Amino acid sequence: MGGYDAAMKVILAHCREAALEFFLGLHVEESEILELPQETASVRRSDFPIRVRASDGRVFIVLLEVQSRWEPNVPLRLLEYDARYRLKTGLSVLPVVMLLTPGGNVVEIFEDGGIRYRFQGISLAAMDAQKVLEWGNPCLMPFVALMRGGSEIFQMAEEAVYGSSLGRSDKADLLTGMALLSGLVDKDPPRRLLERRRDIMMESYAYELIKKEGYESGLQQGTLEATREHILETLEARFKDVPKDILQSLRKIQDPDALKLLFRKALRADSLDEFHTALSSFLH
Repeated sequence: MGGYDAAMKVILAHCREAALEFFLGLHVEESEILELPQETASVRRSDFPIRVRASDGRVFIVLLEVQSRWEPNVPLRLLEYDARYRLKTGLSVLPVVMLLTPGGNVVEIFEDGGIRYRFQGISLAAMDAQKVLEWGNPCLMPFVALMRGGSEIFQMAEEAVYGSSLGRSDKADLLTGMALLSGLVDKDPPRRLLERRRDIMMESYAYELIKKEGYESGLQQGTLEATREHILETLEARFKDVPKDILQSLRKIQDPDALKLLFRKALRADSLDEFHTALSSFLH
């Protein structure tokens, strides 16, 4: 499972009703995500069939396909799933495509010969992020980065989740989903989010995907570089001129524990030669 489909899975696990109301205008009494049909080889993990009981008593399937970008074969694939769920459940189906990033010639009607198939399209890039903030439901904050103006209020959306009354595990999943989704448009927000909220995000079952997407390694690299800078600043403050070869040697060390030890040595060494000897011991 990739980043964005896993993000949608954790978000929908907690926030289906809020998403259905905000994006589709549905007032939902209860909902559940159905199992994907195993007999269909083309089924993707980014497809979410949701059985809905609306406040007016109607029971139907919302067939949500999530796409990172538009693909021409989406309508035909959605039609295949639509027919299978109608046959399997005997319920009507509301087919929906949610597009996470801008681009492509998005359509809501597919026509080919005798086939005319209509579905609903949701383009997050065309939506105003401010409206999500005003709506106030922390469940929707993970989508903010993908919306118009989302980068400007990303941290406010993050704080709305972190400061909400949701349980700790719910917050962990939503913040992790937020990091994975925001990475579709910019790699910097998820890294900054991870810096601030790593303690709670590590509790999410989707956190392993953060590491696979490379954000944690990016954070670690930033931490290593910061430690190297602290070592150099300390040496310059204590001994003035620091040879360039010390910086070059520090960059060869990728072990955070080794750099921590060298930082302590920079604080306590009586001379640059003494520090250099300690540094050399980590290079062999």
